Amino acid sequence: MSGYRRGLWLCAAFSAAIFAAVYLLPTAWWVPLGLGLLAPAGVFVWRGVRPGVLVCLGAAAALLWCGAFRAVFFAPAEALDSRRLSVTAVISEPAQPTDYGARVPCWVTQGGVPVKATLYSGAELLELDPGDKVTAVCDCAQTALEEETRFTTAATYGVFLTLRPRSDLKVEPAGSVPWWCLPTHWGRKLSASIQAAVPQDVSGLLAALVTGDKTAMSPRTRTDLARTGTVHLVAVSGMHVCFLVSFLTLFTGMDPRRRFWVCAPVVVLFALAVGATASVMRACIFQLAFLTADLLGREEDRWTTITGALALLLLVDPFSAANVGLQMSFAAVMGIAVVTPRAFACLNRLRLPERGKLTRWGGRLLPRIWQLLAASLGAMVFTMPLSTYYFGSISLLAPLTNLLVLPVASALFAGTLTAGLVGMLWPGLAACLGAVLAWPGRYVALVARCFSAFPYCAVSFQGYYPVALGGVYALVFILLLWRRQRHRGWLFLLCGSAMVLSAVAATGWSFAGAGATLTVLDVGQGQSVLLASQGHTALIDCGGSGPEDPGDVCADYLNDRGVAVLDALLLTHYHTDHISGLDALFHRLTVRRLVLPRMDHDLETQAHILDLARAEGAAVTWLDGDSALSLGRAQLTVFAPLGDGGANEEGASVQFRYGPYAALVTGDMNTAVEADLVAHASLGRCQVLVAGHHGSNHASGQALLNAIDPETVLISCGENVYGHPGDETLSRLAQLGAQVRRTDQEGTLTVRFS
Repeated sequence: MSGYRRGLWLCAAFSAAIFAAVYLLPTAWWVPLGLGLLAPAGVFVWRGVRPGVLVCLGAAAALLWCGAFRAVFFAPAEALDSRRLSVTAVISEPAQPTDYGARVPCWVTQGGVPVKATLYSGAELLELDPGDKVTAVCDCAQTALEEETRFTTAATYGVFLTLRPRSDLKVEPAGSVPWWCLPTHWGRKLSASIQAAVPQDVSGLLAALVTGDKTAMSPRTRTDLARTGTVHLVAVSGMHVCFLVSFLTLFTGMDPRRRFWVCAPVVVLFALAVGATASVMRACIFQLAFLTADLLGREEDRWTTITGALALLLLVDPFSAANVGLQMSFAAVMGIAVVTPRAFACLNRLRLPERGKLTRWGGRLLPRIWQLLAASLGAMVFTMPLSTYYFGSISLLAPLTNLLVLPVASALFAGTLTAGLVGMLWPGLAACLGAVLAWPGRYVALVARCFSAFPYCAVSFQGYYPVALGGVYALVFILLLWRRQRHRGWLFLLCGSAMVLSAVAATGWSFAGAGATLTVLDVGQGQSVLLASQGHTALIDCGGSGPEDPGDVCADYLNDRGVAVLDALLLTHYHTDHISGLDALFHRLTVRRLVLPRMDHDLETQAHILDLARAEGAAVTWLDGDSALSLGRAQLTVFAPLGDGGANEEGASVQFRYGPYAALVTGDMNTAVEADLVAHASLGRCQVLVAGHHGSNHASGQALLNAIDPETVLISCGENVYGHPGDETLSRLAQLGAQVRRTDQEGTLTVRFS
C-alpha cells in the first residue's frame, strides 16, 4: 500500500468519525467508543488487514480527541456559565457594529486555559484595538451546546463564551499591535488601502474580493451576489488562493524551487491576513501540498490532499465540522474533483465547424467556456443540497453568471491586490490604478444586478422544485456511473434543463391560476401581508425584525412564482416594524403604485419613502379618503385613518374581497379605533382577520370580532419584549371559536380563496 493510500485511509476515517461525533453520537459515548475501536484495530493487525487497522486507528483517534478537546476547552467555559464575575479579556480582532451596540472577539484565560469569547456592549467597543485588555463585571454564558449533540453557530467557529458587561469597562491599551494580531491588522490595512484607492461605488466590492472584508459592501450588492450564485467572489476561498499563486507565477516563472520559496510564505501570510477561515486554510493546505509535490518532483494525490486538509482543520477544532462554511468549501472541492472532468468531457464534444477565421477563433475560445461552465456545475453538485438545507434556496442562474464574471475575476483580483499594496506607499498612483479597476468592478456588479432582477433567478426549495432537483441529481449520478466509452452527455443536459423549466412553469402557472390568496409573510416582529388574485399582487406594509430583510422576504416569495412586478404597495403607518424592508423591496421589485396615509409626524420617513418611489418610478397616491382598488378579480377597500393621538391610531386599514369571501387587515389600530371603523364602514362578515398590532391585548377587540365574526385569525409576530400576542386577545379568539395561526409558530401563513 503506497504512502498516499495509507494517508487517505487514515485521514478519511479520522474526518468521518469527527462528523459522526458532532452530529450523531452523544458526548458521553465519545471516549468509550474511541477506546473500544482499539480492539478491532488489534484484530486487523493480527489478520494483516492494513486498511482496517488505519480506519480503526483514525476513528479511535478522532473520538478520543473530541473527548479531550471538550474536556480541555469546554470545561473553562462551562465553569463560567451563568456566573457574574470580574473578567479580564484580551481583544483579538476589531469590533463589529450590531443593532444594539457592538461586539468584539476576545480571549479569556480560565484555569490557565485560553477561551475564545465574544464581548457584547455599546459602541465604545468600536474604539478598541487588538491587544487591548478590557476588565469588567460580566454575565458569562456558555455558547457551546444547545442540545446534547447540537452545536451553536458560535461554537462551530471556536467561540465558547459570551460576555455581557454589567459595569463600566476598564481599558488598558496595548500600545502596539501584538505579534499574533499582525496578519489580521495588515489585512485590514490592505482593505482600507483598497477602499481609499478605488472609486466609492465599487470600493466595497473590490475590497471584499481581495480580503473578504464585506463591511463596506452595500446590502444591495450582497443580495445581488447571493441571488446570482456569485457570492463566492467575496468569500475568500480556494479560487482566490489560486488567483494569488497564478499572479505570483508571473514573477517567479515555472521553476519549482523559486515558486515554492516565493509562493508558500505569501500564501500562508495571505491566509492569516484574511482571517484564516476554513475555506482559506483548506485552500492554503492544497496549494502548499501542490507546491511541495512540484518541488520534490512527485505527483500529488488529490484525494489524500482533500482528506488530509479536512483532517488537519478538524484536528485544530473538531467542532468546526458543523460549520457551514467548512462543509460548503469541501463540498465544492469534491464536486470539482468528481464532476467537473466528466462535465467538461461532455461539453467539449460540442464544437463549431471548422469554417472561416471567426469560427477558428470561436473554436479556441469554446473549450475555455466549457471549462468554466464545467467547473461551476461541478462546484454546484455537492454544494446545492447543503445550500437548500441551510438557506432554503437555489440559484438557477449561477452557471451563467459565473461564466460571465469569472474570466474577469482573476485579473481584477491581481489588479486590486496590486493597487492596495501600492496604496500603502503611493496613494496617488494607487488612485490611478483604482480608477482603471473600477470599470471591470462595475461590470461584475452590473452582471449581478441585472441577473438578480430576473424572476426565478433564485428559488426557494419548495413546491415543484424538490422533485425537479431530485430528477436532476438522478441524471447526474447516472452520468457519473455510465461506463460506456461514449455517451450523449448533451441529452442528459437537455433532460435536466427540461425538468427545471417544467418546475418553473408549473410554479408560475399554479400561482397565476389560483383564485385569490392572502399570505402573511414571516418577517419576525412586524407585518408584511401579500394579497394576490390571478397573478396581480398587492402588499400591505413591509417591515419586521427577522434575520432576513423583510423586503427580500417578499421579493423572494414573488420571484419564486415568476412575479417581478408589485401592482400596489399600501402602508398602514410609518413605524419601523411596518416599513423597514422598503429599500430592499424597491430594489428587487417594480412597484407600480404606492398608497400612503397622510400624517403630521414621521415626516423624514415619509420623505425617504417618496424619494424611493420617485427613484423607482412608482406612482404615489395619498390616502385623503377611502379608496377602492381592483386586483384581478378581487377588490381592495383602503380605509383612511380614523383615529388620532399616535401613528398606531392614525393608521390605515384594508379590506380584501373575492366573491363571497373577505379579509380584514387593521394595522396597529387599537380597540377604540376598531370600534370607529365598525361604525364608519359596512364591513360585513370577514372570514379572515389579520390580528391588529401583532396580537396585542389592546387590539382585535370584542366590537370588531362581533362585527366581522372571523373563522381564521392570522397573527404576524416574532420574538419581542411586548408580550405579543397577548393572553387577553388569545382568550377572546378562543371564546369566539376562531382558528388562530401565528407566524412565530408556523412561519409564513397562506389562506386560499377559490
